[in-house]
Amino acid sequence: MRNYHFAIPAFVLGLFAVSCGDDGPSTPGGSSATVGAPGVVSPADGAQVGGQVTLTVSNASVSGGSGPVRYAFQISSDSSFAVVIAQASDIPEGAGGQTSWTVGSELASGEFFWRARAAVGTTQGPFSSAARIRFQGGAQTGGETDVVLLFDPLTNGATQGDRGGGQLTSEGWLVEASSNFIVYDMPTIETGFLEFDVKGLDIRNPTRDSRHLFFMWDPSLGSDMTSNPFRVSLQKLDGRSSINDRWLRMRHISQGRQVDVGSPFRGWEPTRTFRIRFEWGLESSGEVARLFIDGNQIFFFGYARPYIPVIHRIELGAAGRAETPEGAIYSNVAIGTR
Repeated sequence: MRNYHFAIPAFVLGLFAVSCGDDGPSTPGGSSATVGAPGVVSPADGAQVGGQVTLTVSNASVSGGSGPVRYAFQISSDSSFAVVIAQASDIPEGAGGQTSWTVGSELASGEFFWRARAAVGTTQGPFSSAARIRFQGGAQTGGETDVVLLFDPLTNGATQGDRGGGQLTSEGWLVEASSNFIVYDMPTIETGFLEFDVKGLDIRNPTRDSRHLFFMWDPSLGSDMTSNPFRVSLQKLDGRSSINDRWLRMRHISQGRQVDVGSPFRGWEPTRTFRIRFEWGLESSGEVARLFIDGNQIFFFGYARPYIPVIHRIELGAAGRAETPEGAIYSNVAIGTR
């Protein structure tokens, strides 16, 4: 089972008590320099980032004074910067009109705010505007070549998807009714992956009807997901009602070509968190798909035509069929290419 590790590095812990200080310009010693605020370049406000984080600003305007221009960067867990959890100072001004600082160690996953300001000698200019970033931190996906396009922890009271019902809790998105959903509309991902954690699943469903753990389809081709020419779904059957041993079923439709596979997997435990990973796309042997539960391969099959929807909708649950699993808690959703 893959786990996310949200440990905060030692250098960050050592900075938790650092106060941000005065936000305005400071001119001790009567310096005559005038220093403007730098501008946020990247990551932009609201950006999703991962791996090694580099903060970049456009250089501040400076007039008067003497000596080199230096920059300070700050990262905080709140927009008021009451507590700075990572910072750097005395960064030389960069060439080409921009200055950057690369964070020296990973932050914990979550939402953060960053800003920067310039100084000449003892004169400090005002801070730039603050930019909010979402950082996936220690999120590790299953493939060495994975590129995360979206990471949604669902544990911070927010989602990057379009949510219909359910509750966002500290554990994740809690499904309260079979009509609940979260959808992510992505650009076409011909070779990609979907991963998420889910708990609260039992061998029995809330009713004898089936439940779907996720759907992929193309809403640009019509609102009926069941007849969509691009559709992938993972269906969990109820342990009381199935007439064969295919307790877990996957249907894969790409450009109208359908493949159905089944598995006797029934290892659900309500208190246990399971990591689901679905992979699809072109490999040396052709177009293939795999499904893993806690790193164990459940399905592997080939399909004839590339999966290339115009709008690549990924849905937690199946609201259109009222088959989202009530009581399930989803978290740590990762979508990307591989």
